[in-house]
Amino acid sequence: MKAFSLLIICVLLVSVELFPQKGKWRDEEMRERFEELEKIKLIESLQMDEETTLRFFARQSAHKSEQKEIQEQIQTNIDELETIFVSGRAVTDADIQLKIDEINALQLQLETNRIEFLSSLYNILTVEQVAQLIIFEKKFRNEVRRMIMRDRKPPINQE
Repeated sequence: MKAFSLLIICVLLVSVELFPQKGKWRDEEMRERFEELEKIKLIESLQMDEETTLRFFARQSAHKSEQKEIQEQIQTNIDELETIFVSGRAVTDADIQLKIDEINALQLQLETNRIEFLSSLYNILTVEQVAQLIIFEKKFRNEVRRMIMRDRKPPINQE
């Protein structure tokens, strides 16, 4: 298990050094680094063996892909709503309500998809590991949020 974790860390370090991205790709690079860090910490936290790790991350990858697709649909609907208001185009309340309903349905689909993903893990992970996963994800998101907020520059006072 330690050898597997060490291998992942080495691959991460080598990939970061071989493919540096600058400029507009910095956000993408940081996102990838956080994802790799999350994977490493998750393997350690759940104490998964190699086979379980491979099965879990394959399922998680499929889940994230589905979630990303739904989030893109939500964003498209929000952009369409914004376009309606920015353009000043005449539109009925029913049209606006239809977009709101679509967004709400997609948000519900996101939650349903998440629940189905967690339920699908019971043939890979133990109940305790699923619980640890839920705790880990919450703590990891909070830690990343804290790190981002800490690195932000304070707003300039405009007096």
